Amino acid sequence: MLLGHFIASQQGRLFITQFGNITGDTAILCLPSITEEMNLARAVVAKQAQCFAQKNLPCFVLDYYGTGDSEGEFEQANTDIWLENIITAGKFVQQQGASNIILWGVRFGALLMLNHQEKLHQQLPITQQILWKPVTNGKLFASQFLRIKQAKSMMSNSAEKTNWREYILQGSDTEVSGYLLTKSMLQSIESLQISKEFHPLSLLHWFELSAKEPTPLTKRLSASMNASLTSMYCFACPPFWQVPEIFSLPELEQLTLRAVCKK
Repeated sequence: MLLGHFIASQQGRLFITQFGNITGDTAILCLPSITEEMNLARAVVAKQAQCFAQKNLPCFVLDYYGTGDSEGEFEQANTDIWLENIITAGKFVQQQGASNIILWGVRFGALLMLNHQEKLHQQLPITQQILWKPVTNGKLFASQFLRIKQAKSMMSNSAEKTNWREYILQGSDTEVSGYLLTKSMLQSIESLQISKEFHPLSLLHWFELSAKEPTPLTKRLSASMNASLTSMYCFACPPFWQVPEIFSLPELEQLTLRAVCKK
């Protein structure tokens, strides 16, 4: 079963895609990445959501305010608004009959949920967390995004090299790959970072994708976490959040499903 829902939020209606019926007490809420990563990963996310649904784990995929099919424009949003969107979506999932929620963060979505896990666990009945190639530093993520603008400027043979980060922080809204990046948005993205003292508040499944082994940073972060609550998986797949191709990753689907079901 595939359904689409528009639900009310303080800023405007949010769109949620539902895969499967709620027949038990548990549902999954997917928090996608943003900008082009959200679009490029959408097909793989949908296939994983279908995999969950086939095993009686209904999955709800959120479009944050100003993204996807939700109302609003990207430049009208920031990460505080998106945090409230997650809580609003989680409450909606509860209203559909789920008393337990598994949060599934993809890339930037994982950073959002980890940076705000205390508030999310206070507001929602979260029992497990899934991380797919989590972004660990918002400033680095923003810097990588701004490189697209820099590369485009170089290709246009611009005589002046612009520090786009400083340009935006001075108050000049700038289009990057079709998205208008404002000072408020850039500052809110850059403020997010996984602390070295991070400790999960529920069972955590960390998937280091497109890698045969964890990065040094991932090793340091996971070493500081509660081992009884943290599982680490490496899976060498294409970086589907960066490549404009359609991928089929049934092994990743089953690996993620098994991780959630073996709690």
